[in-house]
Amino acid sequence: MTALARGARLPRMRRFSILLALALGLSPVGAVAGSYTPPPGYSSPNAPAAPTEPVETSPAKRIDRLYQRLVKTRYSDEASGILGEIDRERAQSGSDAADLLYGRARKARESANLPLALQLFDAVVDLNPQWSEAWSARATARFQSGDVKGAMGDIAQTLKREPRDVGALAGLGAILLDSDDPEGALRAYERALALAPAFEPLKEAHARAQNKVWSRSP
Repeated sequence: MTALARGARLPRMRRFSILLALALGLSPVGAVAGSYTPPPGYSSPNAPAAPTEPVETSPAKRIDRLYQRLVKTRYSDEASGILGEIDRERAQSGSDAADLLYGRARKARESANLPLALQLFDAVVDLNPQWSEAWSARATARFQSGDVKGAMGDIAQTLKREPRDVGALAGLGAILLDSDDPEGALRAYERALALAPAFEPLKEAHARAQNKVWSRSP
C-alpha cells in the first residue's frame, strides 16, 4: 500500500484513482497481502485458539472468520494480509463459467483493454448477479474508463450483497471525497474502519476526509 500512503503528494484525481484501484483489489492490496509473512517468533495476540471441533470449511464461514480476525487485529500489516485472504475467497464464485469469464475480464482490465474488460464483466454480472465481487470488479473498470456514475452504481450493488466489503467502502469514500462530499466520504471511511480498525491506509484516508470537513466548519 505504499502508493496509497504517498497519496498526499499526487494530483487529486490521480490520487483517488489510485485509492479506488487499491481499495477494490487491483493491486497492490492483493500483492501486499499475499507477500506478508510474520517475522520469526511473531504470534498475534488476537489469533484464534485452535479449534476443538471440526471447522466449517464453506467459503462463507471462512470469510466470516476472516472478518472476525480483521476487526480484532492491532497490526496494519496483518490487516492487509487478512484483506488479501478475503479478496481471494471472494474471487471464487462457485461457478466455473463465471470464474473463467471473471479471470479473462481481470486480465483485460490489467492490460488496459477496458472495452473488452467491461464487456466480460457485464457477462459475469448477468451470469451470476448475486456475486458481489463481480459488481466490485466492474466498478473498478468503470471508474478507470471514466464512468464514475456507473462505478458508484456498481459499488452500491456490491455493498447491497456484501456490506462488509472494505474495498468497496474505501472506493466509495474516495469518489465522494473527490466529488466534494467530505461528509459522505467520512461516513464511508468510518464504516470501513469499523471493519478494519488497524488498517493504516484507511486511517489516513479518514483523516483527509475529517480535515476537509473541519476546514468547512464556521
